[in-house]
Amino acid sequence: MLTRYITKFNTLCRLIIIGLLIYPIPAFGYHVPTQAPSNLTLTVDYENGTVKADWDASDQMEDYPAERYAIGFGLSDEVSLPYGIATGNVGDSNALNTEYTFTASYLNTVFNETHGLFHVAVRSDNDTNSSYSDWTPTVSVTIQNKPSAVSIATYDMNREDGIKFEWLASTSGFVTASNYKMYYKLASASAWTLAGQQSNTDYVLTWDNLTDNTYDFMLSACGSENDCNDSSTLSIDVVLYVAPTTTTTTTSTTTTTSTSTTTTTLPPPPPTTTTTLAPVIVKIGGEEVEYTQSEVDDGTVDRDIERQENEDKYGCFMTNAQVDRGDCDIPKDDEKEEEVIIVVKDEQDTKTELPKDDDVVFDVADKDEDKDIIDEPTEEIIVVDENLELTDQEKKELTEVIKEIQKQDLDEFAIEDEVIVFDLPEIIEIEQEDFNEEKDTEPIKEVVEQDEIVDIIPDRQEEVGGRNNETPLDELTNEQQKEVIKQVEQKIQVVEITEDTTEAEIVEAVEALPVEEKIEVVKEVAKVKVQNLDKATEETKQIVQAVVVEVTKPETVAELSEEEKEVVAEVLGVVETNDVVIIAEQSVEDETIATAVQEYVERATKNADVEDYGIQNVIVEVGIEQFIQNPIGQLTDIDLSGVVLSDIGSDMPEAVKTQAAKTVVPVIIVGQIIATPLTRRF
Repeated sequence: MLTRYITKFNTLCRLIIIGLLIYPIPAFGYHVPTQAPSNLTLTVDYENGTVKADWDASDQMEDYPAERYAIGFGLSDEVSLPYGIATGNVGDSNALNTEYTFTASYLNTVFNETHGLFHVAVRSDNDTNSSYSDWTPTVSVTIQNKPSAVSIATYDMNREDGIKFEWLASTSGFVTASNYKMYYKLASASAWTLAGQQSNTDYVLTWDNLTDNTYDFMLSACGSENDCNDSSTLSIDVVLYVAPTTTTTTTSTTTTTSTSTTTTTLPPPPPTTTTTLAPVIVKIGGEEVEYTQSEVDDGTVDRDIERQENEDKYGCFMTNAQVDRGDCDIPKDDEKEEEVIIVVKDEQDTKTELPKDDDVVFDVADKDEDKDIIDEPTEEIIVVDENLELTDQEKKELTEVIKEIQKQDLDEFAIEDEVIVFDLPEIIEIEQEDFNEEKDTEPIKEVVEQDEIVDIIPDRQEEVGGRNNETPLDELTNEQQKEVIKQVEQKIQVVEITEDTTEAEIVEAVEALPVEEKIEVVKEVAKVKVQNLDKATEETKQIVQAVVVEVTKPETVAELSEEEKEVVAEVLGVVETNDVVIIAEQSVEDETIATAVQEYVERATKNADVEDYGIQNVIVEVGIEQFIQNPIGQLTDIDLSGVVLSDIGSDMPEAVKTQAAKTVVPVIIVGQIIATPLTRRF
């Protein structure tokens, strides 16, 4: 009986096992909310100077699939990922790209070098649900100090000293080649022989090392740490050079006359060599253009650069020779200026006390005095006091301002006949020495160009343009200046720029930078001065402008050390670090200063030829422009209540005080001219 039950139980177990094997059971796999990428690889391209990171996306079966990828990276002997970058913003076309390419210029901007142990890890991000995957395992690759390979462009065997090889310099990789090594061997041999090395882009291999045979030649481009990149092999049927020979024979006759015959044997011509030179890439107007070497040699590239520069400057796509010849219609101010002579009375002694019991009465013209005035247009002749030491250009600029003011319809602002009495309860003493703080300083004569507002900056500002006491930028050639600016551009590219990057995106990216990186940008700009950025790209100017706005915010200035404030002061063209604090505070309350800060880089680069142009010039320019746009409004809106004369200018930067002081005399003159038509109505 027991045996019978055991047999049935075994049969039941077998049936259950068979059923489990036949019936499909779904697999209940575990998925995290957002899965990490997989199969991360790094590929180094020495020819183009890039590192490509490539990975696989998840199976998209998780709760919150990736919307974009974050990439952490670092360049150090130890594994670390101090920097990060994203494939794009959520919804962008490139946000879900599963590869990213690091360029040599970008690595140099971030790390100030382009070779070493490079580390990368990737993470999946779902920003909508704030869900982020784990980082992939870090993958590392060594970037050698190796330039891109070069190719032997030409060779010449028709020489007495040997075969001359020539090639183009290696500049497209991670580093520029420091030297080149020439190798050769018989085509049938396996071992290479080093002929020599040098930094030039040509080499002469002497005939002593060669025979009439087939040889292989190879050129290695090497970096500063002797990491080399070999060229492809060039095979040549070498024919040794044979110098021309001269043979002389003499025959005699019975008449004792002799005849000489000369035969010259020339060496066989070398084999014909056909070489295709690599195209030359030149960036013109923000676009890369390909040229042949012959176009570089005959000046076509230089002429195209001139055409682009003249189109940007004058709107004429012409060379400098065409512009100089007058082919370009450049607008000129041909209007005949009305001659205006300004008379300014000698300054009275300002060191005077006013009695307490005296009232100050300003004289008002009598109506009867102007009865004989004929309302006909007359030409005013105003005499300029020679003591003002105004140049012809300054007189011309002042004339233009006066004409703009006189064009205003001032009839609606008629002033009624009245006596204005001011009650001065205290003695006001004005000393002449208040306007001359440095008694022992020699007066400085300034030469003012058109549309120029000049300020005097101490010697410390001049040191900034010297790039750490090297040759001042202004003393370098135009090409050298462009090269220096290009180096600075590479160092301050803290924002990755693409063709679609907008100015608003640049400003947003700069705002997100830590203060330390913003100060590093300021330091680099201080080496060359803001004005010299007229040779930089528009994107670089936008980055610098955004940084200037950031480092002059009150909350940012409060975090800066004294040394960092000095660097900001140098870029703004002011002397005292307290000026930086004042500008930061006033930019919040004063629309004029806020506008000047926002437009500083643009105006400074447009005034690149103005010596020591700084923020103080921009503040005064903006103020004058506002005055010219609405002069009457600027005058009638003044509220003198509660004004304490001794406190005037206490919240102004020192540089702006200096600049404002130089505008006092012109403003007084203009004020007198404004008053002239008004007094005729009394």
